[in-house]
Amino acid sequence: MTDDSCWKNISMPDSLHTARTEIPTDRFVTLAIGRRSATITLSRPKLNPINDDLLNQLDEALAELESHPELSVVRIRSDQRAFSAGADLEIVQARLGTDAGAQEMMETSRRFHRVYDRLASLPAVTIAQIGGHAMGGGLELALACDLRIAARQAKLGLPETRVGLLPGAGGTQRLTQLCGPGIAARLILTCELVDGAEAHRIGLVQWVYDAAELDAATDALVSAISRLSAPALLHAKQCIGHATAMSAAGVRAEVEGIGELMKTEEARQLIGGFLGKQRPAARDRSPSDAPTGDMARE
Repeated sequence: MTDDSCWKNISMPDSLHTARTEIPTDRFVTLAIGRRSATITLSRPKLNPINDDLLNQLDEALAELESHPELSVVRIRSDQRAFSAGADLEIVQARLGTDAGAQEMMETSRRFHRVYDRLASLPAVTIAQIGGHAMGGGLELALACDLRIAARQAKLGLPETRVGLLPGAGGTQRLTQLCGPGIAARLILTCELVDGAEAHRIGLVQWVYDAAELDAATDALVSAISRLSAPALLHAKQCIGHATAMSAAGVRAEVEGIGELMKTEEARQLIGGFLGKQRPAARDRSPSDAPTGDMARE
């Protein structure tokens, strides 16, 4: 357990447990809004692979949250086995090998950037509660949050190069800003997956707990932040944002790199091979048993 003495003894007020507004944005994303806090739940079986619908629904939830300036904190969690295994590789596979498909995937990458940038600039403190694996676009989603709290057993990484691609939703930029170029190179260029404890040690997450303690620990953190001044938190967050602004050149390089890689025969073979391994036992395989590609299918 990490040192959380500043907030571990603060209980969650009843007002934070009771949702004042609940907005189902479809079966993949649910938004519950309380007096000072809100929760976004990702719910696309089985590993929250991110397709256009999930991304659009997340964007709609963020738009709704922007109209609630009274909120101090927003939690993003999953009710599936993984936080998110990343972008849906079957969609990527359908776009491989043609200029039109590459252009479509570049636009998808830009869409990821727009939604994740919207999350990063949300006028509330954002917390990624990582109870299961966060890989590829799933980890990039968590990196767009202000704070990350993870289960010790979770696996985190950006293994896109294993399937002939690259992190195309801000991962090369945000991970480098957060942990430095050495750690970013270690995770991205070797496809290493780290557990929650190692993620905490290298600064990828701020807190780590056993899975059984994660919900209560996140509740306590949400409660503590909810007691703080929302305007003060917003101004402080904006100041931090000025120090960690995304590089326009870096974003452009990610998007253009995706476009080039989508046309390679190597990506076609690697993605095809990955999906071929997934299909026979996908129904019974746990996330930790699955091949470690960037993304996963249902």
